[in-house]
Amino acid sequence: MPSDTPYEKFRPLFTRRVKLHIPGPVEVSEKTFRAFCSPMIGHRGQEFKDLYGKIQPQLQRLFYTQQLVFLSTSSAWGVMEGALRNLVSRKVLNCMCGAFSDKWFEVSERCGKDAEALQVPWGSPIRADEVDKKLAGGRFDALTLIHNETSTGVMSPLAEIAALKKKYADVMFIVDAVSSLSATKIEFDALGIDVLMAGTQKALALPPGMAVFVCSPAALAKAATIQDRGY
Repeated sequence: MPSDTPYEKFRPLFTRRVKLHIPGPVEVSEKTFRAFCSPMIGHRGQEFKDLYGKIQPQLQRLFYTQQLVFLSTSSAWGVMEGALRNLVSRKVLNCMCGAFSDKWFEVSERCGKDAEALQVPWGSPIRADEVDKKLAGGRFDALTLIHNETSTGVMSPLAEIAALKKKYADVMFIVDAVSSLSATKIEFDALGIDVLMAGTQKALALPPGMAVFVCSPAALAKAATIQDRGY
């Protein structure tokens, strides 16, 4: 490779490998690293539209969906907060089983939402029957769940909990798959989830600072009815 290429300037940084013994961010591949050395393009121009159009079918395959997959220039927390602001009009049930899922309850309250915790001991998963008991009262119009709680490494049975949508169709089902999307198969359309999100820095093995997410038609329709949901 010629020494005057942009990548060569950064080769010392790439070869000085750091072993990250954490769930994320993870070490990116050389192919990914080199892609970040490409010249910038205008994010409002046709070149970006063409790029987004090219990757859209691949993102849809990743999420197992026919819906449009969105990119967010934020961490997954930006999408989490956005989902709460757009989909909660009555009360949200926050499933809590570790540091990240516990924080979602705090985010709900800081957004001014009426929130209730479904708390289980750290190291335990969220069970569908526990969620069913909470939703049976008819007080909630949204549910938040972290599929794989990164702080404890515990994965909750997503398919079993998602099956409750057949019983509680009006409850918006919001799922964080930050450390599981692509590492496990999550069929968005088939499961009937309303919002599924992931950060880029864990199972997707990309640098941090971006999130990907998909919304059901029902979620988009619900969001259109919410007042004061932000910009």
